[in-house]
Amino acid sequence: MVTTGRVYVPSAVEDGGEVVAMGCFSTQETAMNVLRSFLKKSHQVPLERASIAVWEVDVVGDDAVSVLSEFECRVCPVCHRPTFWLDAQRFKAICYGSACGAWIEESAIEPDVIDCGWPPTQFSEQVESIDDAMRSLRRIAAQAEAAGTEPLTTAFENELP
Repeated sequence: MVTTGRVYVPSAVEDGGEVVAMGCFSTQETAMNVLRSFLKKSHQVPLERASIAVWEVDVVGDDAVSVLSEFECRVCPVCHRPTFWLDAQRFKAICYGSACGAWIEESAIEPDVIDCGWPPTQFSEQVESIDDAMRSLRRIAAQAEAAGTEPLTTAFENELP
C-alpha cells in the first residue's frame, strides 16, 4: 500500500547565497519549531531570508512544491541585532533574539490597525502603519537605553519578569 502525503522543509539562505537545509518533517508545526530554533541564532550566522516549503509526495513538476511561509531578516528596532524576522505573507514580525521578543502584527480585532510590543517591558501599542510600529519600538528601546538598561546586558536579563 502506497501512502501519499506532504513533507515540510524549512531552510534559510545565508548572506552569500548558500542554502542551509534543516531537514524534512511530517508536520508543519515541527518544521516551524526547527526553523524558529535556527532563527534564534541568526545573530551568529548572517542570514538574508528563510522559508518553509511543503512538498507533495509522489507529485511530479512544479505542482509538487509550494512555499508556506517566507521570512526576511531585519535588524531589530529594539536590540539592534539581525534577529528580527518579518513574515511578509502573514504581516507579522518577531525578534528571536534572547531577552528581546519585540513584535509587530496586524490586529486580529481591528482592521487597518497594527499592534506592536516588547514583552520584557510589558510595552504594547496600537498604531496605523508599520513605520509607526517601528518608531514606537525604537522609542521604547531608546527610553530603556536612556535609563541605563540595554537589551543585551546582564542587568537587563535579570530584570525580566
